[in-house]
Parts: sequence; structure tokens; C-alpha cells
Amino acid sequence: MSVVEAAPPFFYYAMADGTSAVDSEAFGRLLDARAGATGFRNLLDLLDQDPAEPGRLIDPRHDFLPIYKLKRAGSLAAKDPEGTACLCPGGLNGLGRDAMWQNFRGGAAVHFLELEGTSWESLVGRHAGAELSAKFLSEFMLEPVVEVDGTKKQIVSGASAGAKGALFRASLLYLSSHGWLGGFARGDENPGYPAALPRPAAGIADDPREPYIPINAYFVVGKFDAGGRAFSGPEWIILAQCSTLNETTWAMWARVMARSAPQVRGILGYEEASPAAVASISIATSFVTHLKNEKTFYEAWRAANTGQNWAALVHEHAMGDTLDGWAARKALGGRDLSSYLGSTSRAPKQVKVVDLPPPYRARVFHHFSAAYGGSTSEITPDVLDSADAGLFDGSEYRVEITHLTGGKIRQVTVQWIHIRDTFGQFDLDAIFSSYSAVGAGASVSTEDPKVLVADFATPASQVEITFTARDAKGLRASGLEGHHAYLWPRIHATGDGLANQQYDAKTRGLVYYGV
Repeated sequence: MSVVEAAPPFFYYAMADGTSAVDSEAFGRLLDARAGATGFRNLLDLLDQDPAEPGRLIDPRHDFLPIYKLKRAGSLAAKDPEGTACLCPGGLNGLGRDAMWQNFRGGAAVHFLELEGTSWESLVGRHAGAELSAKFLSEFMLEPVVEVDGTKKQIVSGASAGAKGALFRASLLYLSSHGWLGGFARGDENPGYPAALPRPAAGIADDPREPYIPINAYFVVGKFDAGGRAFSGPEWIILAQCSTLNETTWAMWARVMARSAPQVRGILGYEEASPAAVASISIATSFVTHLKNEKTFYEAWRAANTGQNWAALVHEHAMGDTLDGWAARKALGGRDLSSYLGSTSRAPKQVKVVDLPPPYRARVFHHFSAAYGGSTSEITPDVLDSADAGLFDGSEYRVEITHLTGGKIRQVTVQWIHIRDTFGQFDLDAIFSSYSAVGAGASVSTEDPKVLVADFATPASQVEITFTARDAKGLRASGLEGHHAYLWPRIHATGDGLANQQYDAKTRGLVYYGV
């Protein structure tokens, strides 16, 4: 039977960073017990250093994971055997130029079942390493745990039940990357690297010299929620990324937090845009400094993020948690959604989390074109990292709106919001070649070229609006940024008992991969 322990008097923290890791380096350097009596040590320091590559740590169970000891060097982090340990799923600083990925696994192609039927199903070199790392990060995030069994030291996230050695878990997790309102996160695009190996091989479309960003997301909170997943270790989590802690995601996060063991006490992050990596250095520094000065986790996050779009989701019994009082923290009481309190910079008064039903049921379906198999899938919060939620050339996207009490709907307007309101928005014609409404006497108009208005001469309890994506050339010319663009429908419905009711379907959007 595995033994769960933390070597007294230390607790553990862990960090992962998919962008420039300078903010993670600052956070860890100040939090670590080496910088003062915080009682926390870096979980990844339990791993051995690579004698052939000073500053890199070895995880023999996961040959694809870049883990480095870092120090700050201007706007980037540099390897340093005496530095702060951080998992870098996109490679050091997200650049993907890591020596460990050159001719990864002998240059043989790695096949990805989840990407079958796409040009990414077989990857080589740094592309394969980055995809595997991105895919694994969800497991590490849920369970940051290292097994030590004699001379064997390895990460066993997602597989700790079979471990035979002593298990050491991180109680505090820091994840820095890009995030979206749909509740998912990814890292930087690896830029082109002419020296990347192996060279292209016959029968393999992938060329590791080309730019690449993994298709697998670092996490999708809707997938955690729908899959009944839970954290095992982390009690406080910092999401240094845009948007993934916006109010739309709170109920999903709270369900995952409540069923975790130990129960997660709080998540700190951002409701919309977060500062970039270099700007986050001062925030990480301020946050840890406030913690050392005995502010609570919640107070320290608010104080460190003055003027930023911060957000917090904290259990009501964890509001008094401090770094100094960590060893004396008490078990939480209450696993209901309402046990968790949410707040943001725009609405700092804390409110109990609720999972309110929308004013009407809004569903989004993706009907793939014949070139992509012709199947139909529903876009739900748990598939935002899959092809089901992809914006593909020629695909049809059906927005289906149903009155919850059987009343009649007379008019619907739909705008596809690009990332969030503060981004530049697109005319419908830039993205879609056609759009139509289904129903007796249905008609559509676009007086505002960004908004489709559908009128139903014969009101109905369920209505449908279909948007057909432009061809590949048209999408590439649209101005959408590949891998970063995310489009979600803002819907207004008018009808019986509906006075132009707005519903922002942020977790039912489309991810554009740039192909």
C-alpha cells in the first residue's frame, strides 16, 4: 500500500508554465523555504538532475516532460542547477528548442488516437514531445505527486494507486499559461526551429522545423466536471492565465473542488485578460510577499492584483487561510456549491456559487462537412479541446434554442463573440459563407454585419439557426488567429415570457486551428 507523507517540517508546492517562465520562477523563488521560513519546498526538487544537462530534472516515467531548474534572465527564464524547478510543457519558455526533444524517441513518429483523421495524428521530434506534455498536464494538475522508492524518483500523476514507494504531493499549485472564457488553457505556439530534428520522413506529414502548438489543452474544466474528476493534493491553486476563472465556470470548478481529497480550499485567477509573463513577475512577487506578511490567500491575491481582472473562488471556511497558519488549517465543512464564494475585480462582493439555469435551452451542434466525415456532434463544455468544437472549413454550426416552458419564440439574434468583448469582433461574412433560420416564415437579416437577426412569422417553442463556415482560404483570410481564436455565441431571444433575454454561451464555442 502506498504511503502518503510530506517530510516534516515541509509542505510542497509545484509549478507548470506554458509561456515564458519568469513569473513562475519569481513565485517559486520567493515561496521556497530557502528564501525564508515558509515551510514549503518544491515538489519537483525530489527528482534527480540530469548529469548530462545541468539544470534539467529527470522523470524516467515521462521521457517527454521538460522540467528545469530556472533563474530569471531578463524577459526569459534560463536553466540553473541552483534555480527554481518548473515543469515547462511547451519546452523552456514555450520555445520548443529543447535538446531532449531533438530526435525524440529516435526520431520515430508518435501516433495520437485522439487526433486520427487529421494532419496531426502522427508527430515527430519536438512536436510529439510538446503534444504528449500538453496531454499529460491535466493529470499533473489534478494530482501533482512524486514517488520516491529507493533510488527511483518519478512523477506518478494519474497512476499513484499503483505506486509502491513514498508519495509526496503538492498542496499548492501554480499554473501559468494562456486561458479562454470556455474554461480551457494552452501554452504558447512553438515558433519555427530550422535546426529541429528529425528531418521530414517519407509517409509522415509532420515537419518538426515548422511552428506548432499542441491540440491537447492543458485542461478543460468542463471535462473535469463532466468526467467526475477530482484533485488529489492541491488545496490552493493559482491560475496565472486569462479568463478560466470567469463566473460562467464557477459551478464547474466548485463541483470539482468539493469532491476532491483533500477538498480544495480556493482557486485564484482571472475573470478576463491577465497580465503577460513579465508583468506577472511583480504580481507573483507581491502575492508571496503579502502571504509572508500574514495576509490571507484571498487578501494577498486581491492586493497583488490591484487594477487587474482578478477572480477568486474560495470555500467559506478557508477565507482565513494564511501561509503562516498552514500547518494548523482545519478541514473544510460543507461540500455544496453554496459553500464556495466567488468574486471578481468588477464585483468584489463575494457571492455564493449557484448553478442557475439559463433563460432558455441553447445548444450548439457541429455538422462536419463531407471532407471531414459528415458526422454531427454537440459542442458542450467538456469537448472544447476536441475536433467537435473546431471551426473547420465548410462545416455547419446549428444553434438550437428551446423555450423551457413550451412558450413561443418570436425572434433570436446571434453574435459570435471573438474571445471576449474587449477583442476586435468580426463581421459574420468574414467567417461564414451563409446562414439561415429554420421554421415557418423564418427570415434573417444582418443590418449590423456582426449580428444575425432571425424573425419567425410563425413563433415556435424551438427554433434553429445554421451558420456555414467559409472555405479554408476564406477562413485564413478572415483575420482569425490560428490556435488563439475562440468564437462563442451571444444569444438574445424574444418571446413568451422572454423580454430580449441574453444568454452568453461561453462554454459552447468554436476553436480555430488555422487550417
